[in-house]
Amino acid sequence: MIETVLACLFIMSLFLVVFQLMRMETARILLDHAAARAARAKAVGFNDFMCVKSARAAMIPVSGRRVWPVGPVDEAMRVPDFLSAENDALARGILDYEFWDTTSIRVDSGGGVGATASARILLETDDFRMDGESEVESHFPLYMNDQGL
Repeated sequence: MIETVLACLFIMSLFLVVFQLMRMETARILLDHAAARAARAKAVGFNDFMCVKSARAAMIPVSGRRVWPVGPVDEAMRVPDFLSAENDALARGILDYEFWDTTSIRVDSGGGVGATASARILLETDDFRMDGESEVESHFPLYMNDQGL
């Protein structure tokens, strides 16, 4: 009986460690995806605020609990309104999540043809700190100026 209890404790501990590692890997994959969405938005000529909104929408699954709106709501219907918001206050009035305040989203773009747009996202929670990174070839200098939309 003692051997069974010890074996169960060991197996349960191993399961919990693997489960936490998989959560962290999922968060890393989603943050890389969010960085790719932000870099793509910059690569096609959107301004920095639109890049941030694109990254935030892509990282909703790892953004913690929803702060606004409270109660049951269909988030999928709010994302297009969130992406079309003109400023941060309007966007936060549509959707807001717990870790969006501690998330750093930085989008850089190079100057000429063939430049890259890169995004780096840092997500800090109580448990861990993760980041995602992506680079996309920039095409907007071919047909737009660098002022964005």
